[in-house]
Amino acid sequence: MNKLSALTLRNIKEIIRDPLSLVFCIGFPVVMLVLMQAIIGQIPNSPEMFNIVNYAPGICVFGYTFSMLFVAMIIAHDKNTEFVNRLNIAPIKKSTYIFSYVLGVMPVVFVQTLLFFAISLCFGLPFSANTALAFVCLIPSAIFYVVLGVLLGNLSKSEKQVGPICSIIISLAGMLGGVFMPVQNMGAFSTIANALPFLHTVQLGAEAITLQTSQLLIHLAVVVGYSLLVVSLTYIIHKRRK
Repeated sequence: MNKLSALTLRNIKEIIRDPLSLVFCIGFPVVMLVLMQAIIGQIPNSPEMFNIVNYAPGICVFGYTFSMLFVAMIIAHDKNTEFVNRLNIAPIKKSTYIFSYVLGVMPVVFVQTLLFFAISLCFGLPFSANTALAFVCLIPSAIFYVVLGVLLGNLSKSEKQVGPICSIIISLAGMLGGVFMPVQNMGAFSTIANALPFLHTVQLGAEAITLQTSQLLIHLAVVVGYSLLVVSLTYIIHKRRK
């Protein structure tokens, strides 16, 4: 536990040393929300999907993809320094190494989500128990994208590779997650979306906030299952490279 705490504290310090990326990571969902509200405000009789209750969780989850990019960049940078070499010869478990990055970034994600919901309330998101439930239900989604960032950071040989790889995941999350368009009734596209985790990460918050909880446990099981798969892959890759 002391080793995990020390590594987590070290990673938090590394995050704070890059304030520009930190501000971008936290503020991006809020900027997206403001832009969406500005655009929707110019559309008379806008469709129901553009109600803030329906699209707010999707934008919040889309912001998590940039937290994924953030943690992947940190790990890719560490791999090109002596830090990882020292870790490889230190008596530290691989799980400790992985979870130190997860715990280091989670405070950023928490602030990101809290600020996003606060701004959403200003734009008309109803304040109720459903809102608090959606906040809690989005935690597994946030963890999924953070551990995915840890995996992508370990797969990348340098920071230059992180951007292109993460941009593919960000695009997939936006399209297959139903962030900007409904994908539930689009035939084969819907089948693909349901087989991947991105739609489920969005639906966890969306169904909680609208209290459509019939599929909530299914979404949660898929997100947790994919998170465990990503952690297992990261463990195997890190073990082989060591």
